[in-house]
Amino acid sequence: MIKQTYKKWIAACTVTSSLLLGACTSTPPSVRDVSIVPLPNNVQQDSSAFVLPKSCTIGITDSRLAPAAEYLAGILSPSTGYNIKVQDGEGTITLSLGEVEGKEGAYQLKTDTKKINIKGNSYGGVIAGIESLRQLFPPQIESKQIVDGVDWAIPSVDINDAPRFAWRGIMLDVSRHFYSKDEVKELLDVMALYKMNKFHWHLTDDQGWRIEIKKYPLLTEKGAWRKFNSHDKECIRQSKVNDNPDMAIPESKIRIVEGDTLYGGYYTQEDIKEVIAYAKVRGIDIVPEIDMPGHFLAAITQYPDLACDGLIGWGETFSSPICPGKDTTLEFCQDVFKEIFDLFPYEYVHMGGDEVEKNNWKKCPRCQKRIRTEGLKSVEDLQAWFVRDMEKFFLANGKKLIGWDEVVADGLTSDAAITWWRSWSKEAVPMATSQGQRVIACPNEYFYFDYAQDKNSVKKILAYDPYADDRLSPEQKECFWGVQANLWAEWIPSMKRIEYLILPRMVALSEIAWVQPEAKPDLKEFYRQLVPHFKRMDIL
Repeated sequence: MIKQTYKKWIAACTVTSSLLLGACTSTPPSVRDVSIVPLPNNVQQDSSAFVLPKSCTIGITDSRLAPAAEYLAGILSPSTGYNIKVQDGEGTITLSLGEVEGKEGAYQLKTDTKKINIKGNSYGGVIAGIESLRQLFPPQIESKQIVDGVDWAIPSVDINDAPRFAWRGIMLDVSRHFYSKDEVKELLDVMALYKMNKFHWHLTDDQGWRIEIKKYPLLTEKGAWRKFNSHDKECIRQSKVNDNPDMAIPESKIRIVEGDTLYGGYYTQEDIKEVIAYAKVRGIDIVPEIDMPGHFLAAITQYPDLACDGLIGWGETFSSPICPGKDTTLEFCQDVFKEIFDLFPYEYVHMGGDEVEKNNWKKCPRCQKRIRTEGLKSVEDLQAWFVRDMEKFFLANGKKLIGWDEVVADGLTSDAAITWWRSWSKEAVPMATSQGQRVIACPNEYFYFDYAQDKNSVKKILAYDPYADDRLSPEQKECFWGVQANLWAEWIPSMKRIEYLILPRMVALSEIAWVQPEAKPDLKEFYRQLVPHFKRMDIL
């Protein structure tokens, strides 16, 4: 039924669209094509239209929806110039909570010539309905200035919609290159438009520490800044050779200290709170990542005692890790996470756990003593012990742990989740799901959006299905939480470069995250519905 509805809708959308006319005349407005992505489950449309009146009000039937109503008013007011007010009860546009079939995020959107009603089964469902309504309006609705000569009309529709996956994520690495809080907000805006609801914020790594920790001020006073490294220099070279300003290092993130040119930046705790609040309004949960025990040089450089004694620096492949043999190191890690827990309201926090080079642990007397004391057999067991110890700390403080798929064999509880990134690690997903742990699929082969795009990128994303592994039982498949794209920032020095890399791939990701497999568009259909969005993207 879903597929048939979609086919009829696409067939209707092949008709040459006409602009909505006659909003202020006696001429009935005609209807432009509907193009909502990700594709709704069920759309019914007739030939009538709703024309946004200058006296438009947004009504809420639940006080919890006040932020959503203000968000919608903020979308509709700047380009129209209308003074749209929010009120209790019904309005021209009414937002409500209620029973809507489907996973969290399901919604109903009904419009006729006079009214619009959006009902969600959660706050996130109402936001999803708002994003579909937003896409029904002409693309000029995205303008932040008044646009004259546009008829603010939409077709009369009845939409019933729900997501396939609860986790529809984007990860941004801000360590290799730093993005300001306003740039992060720009990414959150695009995520919301296409119904992505989890923002994984990779806040620390070897190249920079980006979040203020009040107990350890050197992490940002010194650890957030660096001299140009090899990646920075290559980006600068490419920006000049290719005449590409998107590859240049932004001057706003450069400062001169005692004659040294330093590059970087960080978020104060007030900045973090501001971004969290901004995301919450848009129905997006933020998952912070403080990566350990490896990828920790930005901290170790400022607090050398965190490392094994006399063993700081880069190993053969990855940076030297913290020393889990020292109680003071464990205390430092817990202190950092205490402040993280207090800042971020979402129940899950990411601890990394990937790419840990353990040669130092083999040489370190303290690590070897810890192995003997805890009855462990190897440095691999020592990492597993550290990860389990941190999970206990998370749970004791009301949080749950997410790690990269390297932690899958570390003996974590079923409360833990993994982000599966290693496409070649074929046993990670079966093992995690057999342990009752949630899996977020972000295999590098498909979802590393820092990789170069080619003509097959979108086709490959649309073809991906995490359920394709026939080794998984129905119960194991239920452990799939969703999908996520990752942006590792070695070669992404600017927000413009991010935009170039994520679009249109993020739109394709939203399709497989939201749409049921039987209704998922093929490549031709996807591009057909994508084309009307180019103007919207240009304005944004």
